Amino acid sequence: MPKIIPPTFLFIGNEPMLDFTNTRIMAGGQPLDLLTDFDALLDWMGKAGLLTKEAEAAALTWSEEAKARLHGAAIELRGHLLAVIHSLLAGEQVNVAHLAPINRLLDHQAFATRLYLENGIFREERRRLVRGPLDLLAPIAESTARFLSRNEPHLLRKCENPDCVLHFYDNSKNGMRRWCSPKTCGNRMKVTAYLERRRAQSQSNSET
Repeated sequence: MPKIIPPTFLFIGNEPMLDFTNTRIMAGGQPLDLLTDFDALLDWMGKAGLLTKEAEAAALTWSEEAKARLHGAAIELRGHLLAVIHSLLAGEQVNVAHLAPINRLLDHQAFATRLYLENGIFREERRRLVRGPLDLLAPIAESTARFLSRNEPHLLRKCENPDCVLHFYDNSKNGMRRWCSPKTCGNRMKVTAYLERRRAQSQSNSET
């Protein structure tokens, strides 16, 4: 029996915002949410490089109720981000209502700056403050603002496998990336195209 590899987080979007939306995938033809709970969210944040030591330490002090609310807020935020992505891909006007939760997180974020003197050289360090659970989502909102304001919308892509729901930003040199991953959807679609050609050729030979 072949070994079953459980679904894991995928970082193929070239932007944290897109990788965050890619936590909702298709597995076995069925939708699957990888952000199952607060711990999964924290795990994703860490693997995405968006979890500071301060945020991780603060999370240990939050109540289970606060963690559940944060998880719910993360799922809601992801829904708004996906709505923005779908509008862009369809060439439609983005509903500004989807920007409101992003701006609320951006408005709420706070930073602190500290000045250090090391070996006679001054060094400035800026860090994000974590004053409550919602501050954990601020880096995702910041990634969204950066991505939408600095990148080319026409390079936003959905994987061309019709059974895949993953998105990515095509920063390839020729701008011709088609798949979320050439090893998964790319190979799968190439095999499908090959079998279709063989079937068509066989049908054509049988008709002659």
